[in-house]
Amino acid sequence: MLFREFTSNFFSLDSRFVRTFKPFLFSPGKITNAFINGKRVQFANPIRWYLVISIFHFFFMAKVFSPTLQDKKDRVLSSNDSKVLTSVQFDSLMNLPDSIYAEEWPLSKPHRRLVDHLIDQTTLSSEQILDTIQMDTINTTNYFIVNQFVKIGQESKASFLSYILRQIPIIVFFILPVYAFLLKLFFWRKGLYIKHLIHSLHLHSLYFFLLGWVWLFSLFFEAFQETGLNIATLITFIYAIISFRKVYKIKMIWCVFRAICIGLIYTFALGVVLGTGILISLALI
Repeated sequence: MLFREFTSNFFSLDSRFVRTFKPFLFSPGKITNAFINGKRVQFANPIRWYLVISIFHFFFMAKVFSPTLQDKKDRVLSSNDSKVLTSVQFDSLMNLPDSIYAEEWPLSKPHRRLVDHLIDQTTLSSEQILDTIQMDTINTTNYFIVNQFVKIGQESKASFLSYILRQIPIIVFFILPVYAFLLKLFFWRKGLYIKHLIHSLHLHSLYFFLLGWVWLFSLFFEAFQETGLNIATLITFIYAIISFRKVYKIKMIWCVFRAICIGLIYTFALGVVLGTGILISLALI
């Protein structure tokens, strides 16, 4: 029944959102305990709450990291040399020995110059570009990697950054269960996994709520960004400790110790998952 309540009707918005704000901000653990104890009418559903706040967060995050005019003109991957080659330069690069092409991975500098030229001066697809520069005979794995490399090279900085930013909310959503698993691991006698998942949603919501304001203020005061990130992280850490105390009913010293351990492990896991997720996204570009 708890799981059914947890997942039902999470897209609807009502007055419960208004009632949720005060305890959410100033009483860590209260709305988590309320939902777990069956008092689910008074406060917003954890999934709906997380989704609304994450939209607020990622909207202003995208604004802060929106590409500049120069980014819209420049491509992601480009050599420092002139992109336009003369016919003599093109023929010269095409006839270099294979040993030159193997100097760098996945593309050597001569290859990158050829790719730059073909992207700027032709409408060839990535496969046709690889065929032109005689890369169609390499093994399947390397061909796939180089083909993706060329596809990324065809993108502007603006479109590439926009693509990456669109993937991050999806990746972060899927790492929420990882944090819940860590809570279950460190508080294994303190309830079912679903309880920790609800707690994970509320803690992430708090951090994203604070970050959303950091991004918003950073639009007007760029120097505030680093300081704001540090403040948001510190507040969330303190909030998590108090929330652990209220939800799991253990001594404060153990809350601090476990919060530090969970934070360190989660930071590492988050980096791995984000990196893997972005690599997978790039493989599907």
